[in-house]
Amino acid sequence: MKIKRRIKYYLLRLFRIKASPQQVAFSLTLGFIPSWIPTFGIGPILSVAITKVLRGNIIAAVIGGVIGTPIWPLLFFLNYKMGSLFFIKQINLDEVDDIEYVETLNETVGSIQSGSVLFLAGSVINIIVFSLIMYGGLYILLKKYRGHILQKLQNISC
Repeated sequence: MKIKRRIKYYLLRLFRIKASPQQVAFSLTLGFIPSWIPTFGIGPILSVAITKVLRGNIIAAVIGGVIGTPIWPLLFFLNYKMGSLFFIKQINLDEVDDIEYVETLNETVGSIQSGSVLFLAGSVINIIVFSLIMYGGLYILLKKYRGHILQKLQNISC
């Protein structure tokens, strides 16, 4: 019950932001970007910093960072998969649980010959592709359906 209430709260804040659909979509997308890379707990701070530099909406950026925080294992898995599509060195990952996060960090810092190239290349590709998709989808959603969604959210009881 508490989770449902918190989700409703953040959605209401997002759809009530008094900014243009472009600015909200841009800021939320910027806030989500640090979730693709290992930030070791400073992802939301990076989200805010990036958004301030690019003059976006801070609330939307924080919401984007909050969305990405619980799904980072899936995002890291997608980074490896995407990187392995573009490099000869194929890795054998079938599940999110197959990724050794400490080992990934050590390889990223210590060796270019390791799976770190796959991870880094995959993260760059994913950031670009998914940011464009996320921005476009959010822009359309906010431009066309903002009022309707806000009205529906207000009618949901928690």
